[in-house]
Amino acid sequence: MTRSLLLAGAALAALAFAAAPAAAQRSNENAVTAATDAFGTSVGNERVGIYNPFQARGFSPVQAGNVRLDGLYFDLQANPGERMIAGTNVRVGISAQSYPFSAPTGIADYAIRRSGDEAVASVMASAGTVGPRSVSVDAQLPIASGLSVAAGAAYIDEQTHFGADQEVVGLTVIPRWRSGDAVEVMPFVSWYRMSGGEAQPIYFTGSYLPPEIERGRYFGPDWARGELTGLNAGVLGTVRTGGWTLRGGLFNSVLDMERSFTEIALNTGPDGVADRLMAIEGDRRNGSWSGELRASRAFTEGPRLHNLHFTLRGRDQRRRYGGGTTLSLGRRPIDEPVDVPEPAFTVGAQTRDQVRQTSYGAGYDMRWRGVGELGFSLQRTDYRKDVATPGGPLPVSENQTWLMNATASVHAADWLTFYAGFARGLEESPVAPQVAVNRDEAPPAIITRQMDAGVRIVLPRSMRLVAGLFDVSKPYFALDSARVFRNLGEVHHRGVELSLAGQPLPGLTAIVGAVFLDGELTGDARAEGLVGRRPIGWFGRYVNGALDYRLPFVEGLSVDLAYESTSDRAADRLNSFVIPARYVVALGARYRFEMADAPATLRVQMANIMGNYGWNNLGEGFHYNQPRRVSATLAVDL
Repeated sequence: MTRSLLLAGAALAALAFAAAPAAAQRSNENAVTAATDAFGTSVGNERVGIYNPFQARGFSPVQAGNVRLDGLYFDLQANPGERMIAGTNVRVGISAQSYPFSAPTGIADYAIRRSGDEAVASVMASAGTVGPRSVSVDAQLPIASGLSVAAGAAYIDEQTHFGADQEVVGLTVIPRWRSGDAVEVMPFVSWYRMSGGEAQPIYFTGSYLPPEIERGRYFGPDWARGELTGLNAGVLGTVRTGGWTLRGGLFNSVLDMERSFTEIALNTGPDGVADRLMAIEGDRRNGSWSGELRASRAFTEGPRLHNLHFTLRGRDQRRRYGGGTTLSLGRRPIDEPVDVPEPAFTVGAQTRDQVRQTSYGAGYDMRWRGVGELGFSLQRTDYRKDVATPGGPLPVSENQTWLMNATASVHAADWLTFYAGFARGLEESPVAPQVAVNRDEAPPAIITRQMDAGVRIVLPRSMRLVAGLFDVSKPYFALDSARVFRNLGEVHHRGVELSLAGQPLPGLTAIVGAVFLDGELTGDARAEGLVGRRPIGWFGRYVNGALDYRLPFVEGLSVDLAYESTSDRAADRLNSFVIPARYVVALGARYRFEMADAPATLRVQMANIMGNYGWNNLGEGFHYNQPRRVSATLAVDL
């Protein structure tokens, strides 16, 4: 029924806009041609670059709380999705220069979808051998002078690479009201519902990797199907008057997990036999109100542009978790289907925590034409965390501290720029993963520090090379030998990051990036032999590259290639063995044409064309990568 309604909605939207002049919306989306560097760009459902919102310089901007929505502070709990988000950029190094109130480990900057002055509806349909089969519609509709609305709906029926099935329904509405260039107000609401989605098993071994098993099959019980709902809602506003720009955002992000299941395979032997468990939980909730109010003043002085910024931001985050149970599935091979009765389960006593954080500060940046840029900011933040467990409240965690960041760049020549920066931040520590004994537990906030420096070189044919050094340090949380997630010392990530981007030849766009990382653990845990030198998941090298070439002899046709490779990864806390290096290659093509006078694009891609088998970390557990797969997407702008 849901599928029929959404397919009908897409058809109705197509008919409603068929008579309107077509304007490109989704058919032109291309992350490779949109990216200006290789540090992490996404457009729609495509991504390119060495970083993403969940991985930058070896850390996660999302976990650290370094998310921005149109540049404003946003405490993200639920996936916003491509109905709401037009794209993302990860801002590190020179891309963070003059970015107000930046933070260590990078900023994940999400851009909300904006409606324009033209009526447009985009219909997209996707299918593949593995992954989602989906249909979606995104529309922009002018309503009156200065008033328009963007809206979208999607239905996804996905078979994951480990054999699970899940269905997702999503709806988004984003009105936009403008009064000339002086005022803009954009309320929004984005909701989705996911059902099914059996969790990918996590395998724990000794000092070796699990044996390879067949990909694409789910071996757990059929009843272990989750249910969750996500919501992102709020309002963005901008007022410009008298040389001042006042921007504000108030956001509510909620993730309700009614049922969730995680299969854990403990003591997995080289023969693939393990103690298989099913962790069962229900009625969990992560919710947060957050936002920022920022006043900025710009003024010029000859060749210099000065900007003053004043900010007030805060959040009230509340979580409910725990009360779950663990069901033994017996000691059996990890690729043996399990058919056991579904147990009667009632959620037990739960833990509740609340984080209240407010920050206020001021910043200044100056851009001197032909000379360089300078910026710095200072913030005072007050943090408080209350935790109430079934056994009683825990001691209150509080932190009041000053945070600062400073950046500078020098234009040594038209083609040469040097840059440097420093940042001190207060971040959320990672939440204990589902495989931890204390799963979902959130340790207190931590102080993080970052220094970086580098050079940008403009090469012939508009190619740009960025080479930078960085040093990031923060407390280290991971699973110990008893699967308790706790502070095991301090982690330092020092490295080199490279980006080469541009069009070396007519019609050819190249985005190539690499990061070389030296990760080191220090502290009592290492001194006592609880951990090795490298943190779990550390890799010495990661390369990500993409090429997009428009064929000159076939109008509308382009071919593309994507490549990524990772060096050996530290597989356990003692560094006793590694996940071997691997690479994956994807080949694809786009054909742009007109369908009944409407712009259309057919996108076809084969990913992991060699079918390489590999493992990834989750703490000291492992899960396997995606197999070879073919996908096709048709986007039509009506």
